[in-house]
Amino acid sequence: MSFSMSENSLEERTVEVSGIPNEVEDEFLGLFFENKRRSGGGVLASLHRQGSRAVLIFEDAEVAKRVLSRGTHMLHNAKLTVRKPTPKDPGKVLLHGMNASTAKEVMELFVENVTKLDSTEYLMYPSPGRDMFLVQFQQPLSEQEFKRLADKVRKRLLDGARIEAEQVERTDSVIVEGLRSTTTEDMLALYFENKRGGGEEVRDVTMVADGMARVTFEDWEAVDRILQRSHKLDGRDLSLRPYFDFLLPGESPASPSTPNGTEEVPTDGTGHANGTGHSDGTGDLYTDTLGCDTTREDLTNNTREMYPDSPKVYSSNILLHDPVKLNLLQCSHLLQELQQGHQDFGIQIVGNGVQISGPSQLTSEQLKQRILEVLSGIAQAHLPFSTEKVLFLSRSEVQESLQKSLEQEGMLATYTVSDCAVTVTALTIGMVKQASSLLKSLLCDFTIPITTEYECMLFSDEWPKFLSSLSLCSVKVSEQGDEINVVTLRGQEEETRSKIEFFLSNPVQQESVITMEPGMLRYLQTHCHMLLADMNQVTILPLEGEDITGLRLHGQANACQAADELLRNVVASVHTRTITLQHPGVARFLVEEQGTSILNQIQTKFEVVISLERVHWVPLQTEDIFEDAKKFTPPPSFERHPSADTESLTNTDEQTNDLNRPETGLLEEAKKLISVIRKDSHELPDTASSPPGTAAAGISMDEDLYTDQLLPLSSSDNEDSLAEMEETPGLTMEGESEGAVGEDPELNYVKQLSMESLHVDGVLEEDAQLSLAIQFSMQNNSDPMDDEDELQKVLELSRKTAGQGRTSGTSELDQALVLSIQDAIKAAHTAQILVYAGYNTDLIRVDIALGKKTELKQCKETIESKCLKNLSEHHRNCMALIERKHAVDITIQGTTATVQGFKEYVLEAVPDMNKLVNYISATVPDPDILQSVQWVWYKEPSNAVPYPPKATIYIEHAWKQKQKKIDIVFDKQPCTISFEKMEEYNIASGKTLPIARKQLSSMDIYSDVTEW
Repeated sequence: MSFSMSENSLEERTVEVSGIPNEVEDEFLGLFFENKRRSGGGVLASLHRQGSRAVLIFEDAEVAKRVLSRGTHMLHNAKLTVRKPTPKDPGKVLLHGMNASTAKEVMELFVENVTKLDSTEYLMYPSPGRDMFLVQFQQPLSEQEFKRLADKVRKRLLDGARIEAEQVERTDSVIVEGLRSTTTEDMLALYFENKRGGGEEVRDVTMVADGMARVTFEDWEAVDRILQRSHKLDGRDLSLRPYFDFLLPGESPASPSTPNGTEEVPTDGTGHANGTGHSDGTGDLYTDTLGCDTTREDLTNNTREMYPDSPKVYSSNILLHDPVKLNLLQCSHLLQELQQGHQDFGIQIVGNGVQISGPSQLTSEQLKQRILEVLSGIAQAHLPFSTEKVLFLSRSEVQESLQKSLEQEGMLATYTVSDCAVTVTALTIGMVKQASSLLKSLLCDFTIPITTEYECMLFSDEWPKFLSSLSLCSVKVSEQGDEINVVTLRGQEEETRSKIEFFLSNPVQQESVITMEPGMLRYLQTHCHMLLADMNQVTILPLEGEDITGLRLHGQANACQAADELLRNVVASVHTRTITLQHPGVARFLVEEQGTSILNQIQTKFEVVISLERVHWVPLQTEDIFEDAKKFTPPPSFERHPSADTESLTNTDEQTNDLNRPETGLLEEAKKLISVIRKDSHELPDTASSPPGTAAAGISMDEDLYTDQLLPLSSSDNEDSLAEMEETPGLTMEGESEGAVGEDPELNYVKQLSMESLHVDGVLEEDAQLSLAIQFSMQNNSDPMDDEDELQKVLELSRKTAGQGRTSGTSELDQALVLSIQDAIKAAHTAQILVYAGYNTDLIRVDIALGKKTELKQCKETIESKCLKNLSEHHRNCMALIERKHAVDITIQGTTATVQGFKEYVLEAVPDMNKLVNYISATVPDPDILQSVQWVWYKEPSNAVPYPPKATIYIEHAWKQKQKKIDIVFDKQPCTISFEKMEEYNIASGKTLPIARKQLSSMDIYSDVTEW
């Protein structure tokens, strides 16, 4: 979506670019940021460049945001940095336009009058020329406050001058004054980064003059914080002010008359001193220029330090506005000669001028006049060149090469390029003429005609890269496109010509990859095969790997680029749509033979490609749904009858709690130590290699030695433990995770993760408790029998904790398995297919056709039975597995079960539903069980305690189903009941209780139960 320029503010459309190489021309820079594919840019409203920086203004603010979002850009192997324009500083206002003779006290009264603020609420910084004042407020101004202030300032006259107010950009630097001559840049940086100086991060420190430095911070907000503090370094109070160019000496025009003896040379209005201009008849204009100001000062603090024994020291300054002239003066060795002839004077270049300091005012004036004589002889020549040559001469490497040539000829001359003009500057007019002639002779230009066979190379992506590799030359294609114009230096024309001709006659091989979805690739291969065959100038290879899908192009650069653009346009023109079908079993139907046949017919009829990459169906491999459903049902939890005496089951727990209370801290430290030791060894106990029974409990072989001594087991117990491990859902004999439902990979993966997490936690806990017990036994000097008792307590606590961990982990695992089944059922009932077509109307027709075809294949069957009213969790899990196996939807309403889906799948699911109904119908009602059977456990051989009614029902059902053992939870403690041994084993306490089944009536009410 685009907006007009009037709808976007200038700030939102502006982007600052830095790090631009000198060889990059403005035109090429603009083309780069107007290319959306390379820079994310768009149409430029303006481009203003200054050295390695440029300010871009786009016509659309969205384009500017897109360019800024990329952060950095690569151009000619250089990294370009883009950022938003520097914001305005709401706490600073620049007042300009006043008379230089206006006193500072008058300006303070003026500011107080227009702002209605006290003098303590702002600071004022005058410029060296006194024609500008920077006002820094303690409180920032809002936009409305600044507008009101600007209006007040504009309406009032001060000494006959109309003053203007404007906001300045934020600065990240400050000027520090009052420094000792021994203070270095490193000392200043350390001071400001120290808490004593503000603790701000310093980016750079530059010595501007004696006793003055510029400090630049990483964050511009640091400037305000630094200015609010007082600073002292090396025993001197420092004076700080914000850094702005107009506040530095020599940056502003000198005032016409000042009390300190400033002498201004009359200028011609261009910043240069008036001189006699004349032409030599060649069109080159030569001018004698000076362009400097002179200042005399008496006995400054700096000169006193330089000459402590002198009663009086005089200082004179010559300020030069033109850095070119200052550079020429430095290269002329004049200052070195004067210094050697006057050892008691200091003559040096400071900032943008020359400083002369010495004990004699007369000699100081003589030295100044000598320097002014040399400066007055500096002349300039403006050379007429074409635009191409001017741009070529402005490049840094060209300037460096030509400057060396001038130095080799012994000429103290230089040239500058500004506003498409070349200006040569030298110490004398004669030297300017010689330098101008030399520059003209060193430039060389020629043309190369473009033939038809080479024309395509000029539009390849390799052409800009080739141009950037050429040094000391400028290459541009003519507007007619029939020739190449080259500008270079004398002596390099043949080499440059041969490089360009070689590039044009030897096309570069290029390779590109167009990535796309698998369905899009099939569409191109099926319906665009003639187009692909016609691209015989490049090699096209399909990519159909798991990591990438698309087309690989290889060939000549121009042909490869053209084919790449064409194919990308073709891909963009293909219409796509995601069609979602929601019918019971639709995912299974589409991937099987009958659904695939329908899809092929639709693809042929409407000339489309249908992709099933987002359709997921994995068949469920299971033989016995009812047995597998038990794996999803967590062990039930019961509370023993309140009247039952549970002291025998909780005795060990109380001992464990007594042990835990005083040693809690030591136990946690032991756990941390065990964890660190295992992390260092990068391994955990290998349960796969441990004997059955120990691996499941997370106990190492060393722990079994202690366990065997404290809890001896008979040979039959060991066999039962092996049988228990084999029958535990989710664990094999090797300790590997086993799927809850046959070979279903999704369920196996979920269960494996849960069991691994449970095992690692249990191993760490038990190792920590065992280590603590051993430490007690080694350190305690009490009776050995007491030590063994303490170790026994800790081992009992370890078994209890491990048992609770297994119960919690099993519950979470069961929930994960149930969720996995439900997700698989939802996936089977929904199918998202991708359709690729040449026309949008074909997508609509395919959507309608698929909906009709799948709707016609739907059917439903009903099953009536009273037993469907009350279904247990186990029965619902059985029904969920039937839905998952056959990809159908089963709903229960009252006594009716409705099986819905595709006809073939419904007919497969109905027999399994009938089998489930028969099983539920044959189950004896719970009240009849309680009237005829009672299950009890024995605290003592003669003391039988009945199980709770619900537990009795659960145990009786398991017994009649001929299960060997079951898992059950009593009072939140995991237990197992073995019907072969007729005993209950408490996993937490490690105790075993006998159990029995009592027949309350002589009639066997289970005689008609169907065996599974």
